[in-house]
Amino acid sequence: MLVLAILLPPLGALICAVIITIQLALMALRPLLACQAAHSASGARAPAGHWFSVHVATHAEPPGLVIATLRALLAQDWPPEGFEIIVMDNNTADPALWKPVERFCMAHPDRIRFLHRMQVSGAKAGALNIALDHVDPRTTHVVTVDADYVVARDFLRRAAAALHRTGADYVQFPQSYSGATIAAPGVDAELEEYFRTNAAKADDAEAVLLTGTLCVISRAALAAAGGWSGATTTEDAELGVRLCNGGFSGRFINQVVGKGLLPLSLHDLERQRYRWCSGNAQTLIRHARLIFTGAGSLTLARRLVILSQLTAWFNLALAPFTLLCMWLLTGRGHTFAATLAGFAILLSLCDIVLRVLTRGWRDGLPARIVLHALACRTALAPQSAKATVDALIGSRLTFIVTDKTGDKLRASRDLHHCQLVLFVAATLLLAVSAPASPVILAALAALMLPWPAALLTGRSLRAYRESVMPAMRETPA
Repeated sequence: MLVLAILLPPLGALICAVIITIQLALMALRPLLACQAAHSASGARAPAGHWFSVHVATHAEPPGLVIATLRALLAQDWPPEGFEIIVMDNNTADPALWKPVERFCMAHPDRIRFLHRMQVSGAKAGALNIALDHVDPRTTHVVTVDADYVVARDFLRRAAAALHRTGADYVQFPQSYSGATIAAPGVDAELEEYFRTNAAKADDAEAVLLTGTLCVISRAALAAAGGWSGATTTEDAELGVRLCNGGFSGRFINQVVGKGLLPLSLHDLERQRYRWCSGNAQTLIRHARLIFTGAGSLTLARRLVILSQLTAWFNLALAPFTLLCMWLLTGRGHTFAATLAGFAILLSLCDIVLRVLTRGWRDGLPARIVLHALACRTALAPQSAKATVDALIGSRLTFIVTDKTGDKLRASRDLHHCQLVLFVAATLLLAVSAPASPVILAALAALMLPWPAALLTGRSLRAYRESVMPAMRETPA
């Protein structure tokens, strides 16, 4: 289709026009949701008593990191007889990684159950389903905590209070990162933007999608929805769609109850964003009939907020970029189709700028942090664009575990190859395309931005890595 569009500019113009229309619709969706008053909570429906089964899924994690997470869970200000902890380690072949965790768990036989399985399919979803098979019969709610998250002492107490207050079937707390506000505040602000906008607006419709960690789900609702699914690489968001379609209510609780680790390099952050973006696109395709046609039980308000959450990291600039490059190289850079492609690229950049600046203005963030957050989102744009296309064309995607050791870092990763290639290509195209329309020139200039943005973001993450690595290497006894 793309090759044909390159050969036939009118077809390429049509593709660019469709992309522009979709981008404008998604941009218009956010203010539309802000104006809605879809909240329909009918009071507390959850029972006063809660019995929690806390699930920690691990795969080749640093043992000290997991043990620190388990220590925080053991120290909960919640009756010990009112919760259990299940550690489900899947497909970790190296005993040096999972044996220390097993020994720690065996020292607390009445509090923690340790499971180690090989040949587990479905990645994290498969591991969580195995944990579900081992829950205590008294369990009323299942809690998921990532292996690197150290939760606050009152986490379970706050979860119970939120369930009782809202009457929700599941609640989602925001992700937060230890030491990020000091060492990498811009990256932290960029990641927080999703919760401050998409999740907060979805809360009004009681249709918040899960984000993997610090989520508390009614066991009955989880069973009715069919458990976890490994059909997409974002099993959390996919389950959230099924819960919403099943008539269950989900609320966002804007309280920091635990902190994990940021990705330790821009390369790792890109891999994480690729999984989030492509997995949510997979989920959107998988449930397209529910979301776009209303084939299920979802109301229009719920469908809109689900669409907003699933497309939070979409980037549709890859096809216009490819078309524009080829048209410029073949001497067709002065056509209306090329101008449309340039406009589509600029619109993608405008979406990034508007999202970050609007959030920064609303929350009163310092200009320096807003600038760094904007650089982070811009640096990640190429991976988001690739992830969007890969998911839409049905490429095979695999679950990627974020490295939390720093052992896989290489000096070459600091070169940010993808952004550098984009910078060089845009520079060369600027040289060969003059004279061209202002829109095309502006689009090429915009394509040069991810590389300096990557340099700035990479520097922030290096500072973060240097601040957290000493503590990470201290393995708890």
